[in-house]
Order: sequence, then C-alpha cells, then structure tokens
Amino acid sequence: MGIPPIPEDLSERYHSAEAREEVAERSSPTGALWVAAGLLTGVALGGLWLGLAALAALLSAPMPPPGLLLLGLLMGIGLFQEGIRITRGIPDALLPVPTLAAQVRMLSFLLILIGCGAVVERLAPDLPIVLLPLHAGIAVLGPLWWFNLLRQRLAASWSRRRTWWGLGLGGLAAPGLALLLEGMALVGLGLGLLIARLVVEGPDFIRRWFPMGFPPGAPPVVPTERLLGDPWVWAALLIGGAGLVPLIEEAVKPLPAFLRARAPTAEGILYGALGGAGFAIAENLLNWTLGAPWALTALGRLGASALHVFNSALMGWAWGMLRQGRPGAGLGAYLLVVLLHSLWNAGALLLGIGFLTPLPDRVRVLIAPPVLIGMGAVGLAVLIGLGWALPALAGGEDPVEPWAGGSSQGG
Repeated sequence: MGIPPIPEDLSERYHSAEAREEVAERSSPTGALWVAAGLLTGVALGGLWLGLAALAALLSAPMPPPGLLLLGLLMGIGLFQEGIRITRGIPDALLPVPTLAAQVRMLSFLLILIGCGAVVERLAPDLPIVLLPLHAGIAVLGPLWWFNLLRQRLAASWSRRRTWWGLGLGGLAAPGLALLLEGMALVGLGLGLLIARLVVEGPDFIRRWFPMGFPPGAPPVVPTERLLGDPWVWAALLIGGAGLVPLIEEAVKPLPAFLRARAPTAEGILYGALGGAGFAIAENLLNWTLGAPWALTALGRLGASALHVFNSALMGWAWGMLRQGRPGAGLGAYLLVVLLHSLWNAGALLLGIGFLTPLPDRVRVLIAPPVLIGMGAVGLAVLIGLGWALPALAGGEDPVEPWAGGSSQGG
C-alpha cells in the first residue's frame, strides 16, 4: 500500500475564490493519490481480516486479531479525509506545540484506561473481548502521547498533513516491509539451526519431540514442557526475537525520515519519531495476547511504544548525519537502538513465556525480577533520550514555521 507524497508548499493566496479554485485544481492529482491510498488501505486490510475470519470459522481455528481491521479503518479513514482536504484546496493545518497541561491530561486518561481494564478483567475474566476498546485506546493514543512529548521537549510545531503521511508510512509500509524481511530471515534461521542440530545430534531429537510418531489423520503435537526444556528452541527464540527482529525493524521504521530528512535537525528527528509511532500503533493493534494480565500488557505496550518512538527518532537524526558525510555517528546510533530493542525484546520474551506457559511459581519468581530490572533500565534510557538527549541533538530548531494564514504545508 503506497503512501502518496506530501504536496509542495501552497501559497497563502487562499483568501479569494479564484485562488482556492486554482489551488484545488493543482492539488487534485496529489489529493486523488491520498484518497486512493486511504480506500486501498481500508479495503485491503478489512478484506484480509474478513477472509481470515471466514477461514478461521471454517477450520474451527482462533479468530484473527481484530486489530487488523481497526488498523485498516484508522489509517484508511485518516488518509482518505486528508486526500479530500487536498483535493478541495484546503491548506494544511498547523498543530501547535503541546502544552504540559495537555500532556498531563492525556497521560491521566491513559492511566484511567489501564485502571478500567484491570477492573473489567477482574469482573469478567471469561470475556477478554470486552477489553478491545480499551486496548485500542492504549494502542493508538500511547504512541501519539510519546510523539507529542518529544514535540513538547523540542518546542516544535508540526502539521496535520505531515502527521498522516508519517503515520501512514510507519504504520503500513514499514510493518509490511519488516514482515517480509523478518519472514525470510526467520526461515533462514530455522533451516540453519535445523541443519546444525542434525549435524551435532543426528535425527534423535525428532524422536524425542514426537515419541508417538506421526499417526495418520492426527497432526503431530510437541508437548510444551518438552519445547521449553530444549535449549535449541530458546536459542531460536532469542536469536530471532532479540537479534534478527531488532536489526530489521530499526532499519525500516524510520522510513519517513529516510525520505524527507536532509540534515540532523528537529525535522529529521520528528519524521523518524512519526515512523516509530506509526509502527508502534500497528504493532500494538496486532499484538494483543489473550490471557496475559491486562495491566501488565498495557504498560508493556506503552513502554514498547516509547522505545519505538525514541529509536526511530534517533535514527532520523542518524540519517541526517549520514547525509552530511558522517557515517560513524549514524552507525553508532543504529547499534545503540538495536541494543536497546534487543534487551527489551529479550525481557518481553521471558515474561511472556513465564505468564503464558505452565511454569512452576518458583521459576517465575526467579525470572521476573532481573527481567523487570533490565526492561526498567531500557525504559529509563528511553525517557532520558526523549526528554533530554534528542532535544540536545536537535539544537532547538522548530521545523515548521507558522505563517499568516494559520496553516503550514507538509512539504
């Protein structure tokens, strides 16, 4: 699903009817691209969800995540509406710098959502679908809160059109590209580990995994305890989830910055942050695990959203450094964000296994403290980065200058 380009700056001559008609005529091709992208996004993701739901009903399999449908509606409607505005010659709307009071109110609202979810989970533990609206709120508003926190620290105004353009790339194109690359990398990892294990151990491990053989008419099932006790499985999870995935995602998430940033300024940082926010929205909507404690899941999604926004913002700055002929700084930033992402994913994998598998309580007690301390350290580093390091790197530049018409274009 391609995201159309942001139209070039339009003049302030919107006050006369003739000028508005001229602008609308010049904007209509670009506006049509935005409208088409919105329609394609909504129809494609909505149709994919309906097809998967029908297949699941036919096979008596679990239903696909409703977040896929919500993502299509959110991005599709947003791109479609902005395309209509462009087609009609309506100028881009300037988004003012968020105030501290506004940020506090939004954070309070997010915490209320988490609290309400915990109450709903306690009262209706057998109906996790009731949490869907609360999960959608955390999934969408959380990344935007972190993005606005960065804008507040940068004292940077922004614009509506830039926001939807960056969210579209970060929430649609980047996840699609990441899934493609991750799929190829994980298949290669699986084949490599399988060949290595056959060389080291021979085929005996297959008989240990399937002691009953492969009876006809019944799918082979490996007991969970056997999988969790296999060091090769742990190696595959950690190498894939905490190694390959961060390497790929941190390279594709800042796609808006790669296309727009020209220097290591606030503009590149915010374009990168938008890519991370869009990616986090998509990931949050699609990664909702039924059965995991709600409050812990919601807080984890907020933490992961902060990580995505910070890492992609830093990569936006790194891309500007690379464009200025300083590849060392860019490579150093990339290695840092991959390290932070790897540590977070490793902690999330260990916590997920601890809650979703029948491990003894003493094992969970041993796993949880060091994992939470490690993830807390990553979260602290991200907060420092969003609050102080990135504003220092940006130099306090405001990338969007307001003008007399009260609007600013996304170009």
